[in-house]
Amino acid sequence: MPDLTTLSLEKVRELIAEGESERVEFKINPPRPNDLADRICGLANTRSGGYIFFGVEDKTGRLVGISRPNEITDDILRAARLVKPAVALTGGGPVTYRLDGVNIVAIQVPPNDGTLYQSGGLFLVRKGSYTMPMSSEEIETHLNTHGVTRWEKLLCPRATLEDLDTELVERYLSYRAERSRRNLRYTAREDLLVGLEAAANDPQTNKLRPTNAGMLMFGYDPQLFLPQSEVVCIRYGDSMGVGQYLDRKNFYGNLPELIDKVEEFVRMHTRVGARIVGFKREDLPEYPLEALREAIVNAIVHRDYSRTGETVRIFYYSDRVEIHSPGLLLPGITLEDLAQMKVPSRPRNPLLAQFLRDVPGYMERIGSGVRLMINEMRRLALPDPQFLEQHEFVVIFRHAQEEQQPAIKPTSPGNEAKLNPRQLNGLQIVQEKGSISNSEYQAATGASPATALRDLTDLVERGILTTRGKLKGLRYYLP
Repeated sequence: MPDLTTLSLEKVRELIAEGESERVEFKINPPRPNDLADRICGLANTRSGGYIFFGVEDKTGRLVGISRPNEITDDILRAARLVKPAVALTGGGPVTYRLDGVNIVAIQVPPNDGTLYQSGGLFLVRKGSYTMPMSSEEIETHLNTHGVTRWEKLLCPRATLEDLDTELVERYLSYRAERSRRNLRYTAREDLLVGLEAAANDPQTNKLRPTNAGMLMFGYDPQLFLPQSEVVCIRYGDSMGVGQYLDRKNFYGNLPELIDKVEEFVRMHTRVGARIVGFKREDLPEYPLEALREAIVNAIVHRDYSRTGETVRIFYYSDRVEIHSPGLLLPGITLEDLAQMKVPSRPRNPLLAQFLRDVPGYMERIGSGVRLMINEMRRLALPDPQFLEQHEFVVIFRHAQEEQQPAIKPTSPGNEAKLNPRQLNGLQIVQEKGSISNSEYQAATGASPATALRDLTDLVERGILTTRGKLKGLRYYLP
């Protein structure tokens, strides 16, 4: 987000001309400090932060101006201090601009760094052009996303120690260093699980129970207790996912099993060509399998497991592979950092990552996975993987131009879904932005509310899209 203190007058005009949004708010005059604190708090709890412009009419964006800009500085700074903890405004405070003969005062709220802010006893967040209280689920997700709470160390709901497979624990210990194995050889099973943080004491019953990490790594049936940990893989015969899928698998098991099963699915559907170099045959896979495996491991290990109802999904299209992982990037890591291979090693789930580092073949490349993905794609003269943040984190691998690849035909009649131009347009938006609402569909296609609802409902009934939310908050996503 551009620094307010360095913005040109032209850029300020552009921001105002774009109207109110999730990161821009207008006020004709500064409201009371308590009310302004709410607005600042709402922006402070967003990933992007934002701007508040004073002297601009809310609904029209008309420049009204502030007659005495210096006199409102104290009220603005007081409002920032009323937020708990206090918000440090970018640049230290308000900035005044002279536009069309009037003074416009602006403040910039910095992007959220992981702190959870509150105002008036409420945790507030800006959504669209409104500031509203955060739900308990949003608060939990915020804390987990930023590492304030550790989902992996929480007690697994309803699980008991009998739900952990002792053989899996023993197998894991066999991979650890000899000294570590000797130290743990005569340790009681319960103490061993606590030492591994695979179990913890339940304060309500005073009994040991598995942690979420322990269940994901050593559970007999992890998905029975943590259904969001399954992985869904779909192979489509086209580039839009509008035809009947050619293959679909829902994979279950502990973390190593999930990774291995997904890798086998991808390997089975990745076409392999060949060329002769000298007297030797050299395989040329459609995608570098090592890069795909690295992305799969990252998606399963580093996803936000606190997002119940959301799973890791792999969509294998005719021209690309998309790996969707619930959760966004951790604070301090940007999409630009990924593209430039400047990524610090900051796992969201460090305990899960440590478990897999101890098991050969899963996480040897600490901090260099993105570099491997990019370099492997370049080695085969393929485009760099694309990293996106929608409502989740997405990695896209694209192969060579389709005309250079043999076409994939649907395996059975009736696979070709007949979608109207509006639906194809809407589906394209979902693939680019991650989701779409009914009103956004209307704006993009010119459909009436009833037609938009009918089109979108049809896409849901065909299994091409799925819904989340209720009433006005209903949005449509890839399955």
